[in-house]
Amino acid sequence: MTEQNTTDSTNEKNTPSLDAENERASSATRLTIGLATLAVIVVVGVVVSLVMVFRGDDAEPLVSLDPTTGSSATAQDKDGLFEPDPVFDRTNRVIYVPLEPNGVILSDTLASSNRPADQAPSGVMLQRIHGNMDLPFSTSDGPTEFTDNGVATGFSRTAQGAALAAAHYFGYAYAGENRLEMATEAGLVSDPKGEFSTLGIADDTPASVMPLVNVLFNPDLTLVKFGYAVERPNGSTQIAVSKIPMVWRESTGWVLQADSTALGVEYESLSADGWQQWW
Repeated sequence: MTEQNTTDSTNEKNTPSLDAENERASSATRLTIGLATLAVIVVVGVVVSLVMVFRGDDAEPLVSLDPTTGSSATAQDKDGLFEPDPVFDRTNRVIYVPLEPNGVILSDTLASSNRPADQAPSGVMLQRIHGNMDLPFSTSDGPTEFTDNGVATGFSRTAQGAALAAAHYFGYAYAGENRLEMATEAGLVSDPKGEFSTLGIADDTPASVMPLVNVLFNPDLTLVKFGYAVERPNGSTQIAVSKIPMVWRESTGWVLQADSTALGVEYESLSADGWQQWW
């Protein structure tokens, strides 16, 4: 397991610790602190209240393919669509760099929903879109298209599709005001005037999907949890968890429900059930 990745070690930042003093704060204050923490977990280079240092030596390689299929997005003929050589990110994950800034669609069809919620999507490929956002694309659960302003959409109405959509729209929400605006203009992040817009993140901030995934799936409203291992102030190692509610809207697909009370941050034991490594 690892913390969030970056392509530039000079962009490492600290995260706010949630200690006893924060526990005594008001619920509104806790939410603001939580959202600031989420920003640092997902995004490199966000300047929020800095207290806890990310530990880069915890990183280890991750695998990202559905083991039941044996298929890989890289096995497809993608000549001319990507830079000749992929690159490693800081956690040794392979990142493909598309020539088109929006990314490359890997399949225009979606897999059936008759799969366990904890089964990884097939043919996952991490692509570096818009120059510095490392986000997952799959051959099974989307995306299948882009909005007019270049945001990936067309994710399946499955646990896998909800997680892929959450990775994208959560990344946009914490990659700067200009990228948050892209997602909200496309109708993919609700409540654009809410908590996300108050963080003051610089435009074009690098973003990356966290390695651990835990999906509490419902076809109408799904809670996607992303996490990474972190050492707490008391010396214990736990999973720092970002909770992302995703609502299904018939005309749009999955939408990040930014005004939901479920949005937040917490910590879980390393032995907690349901955690997977999909990318």
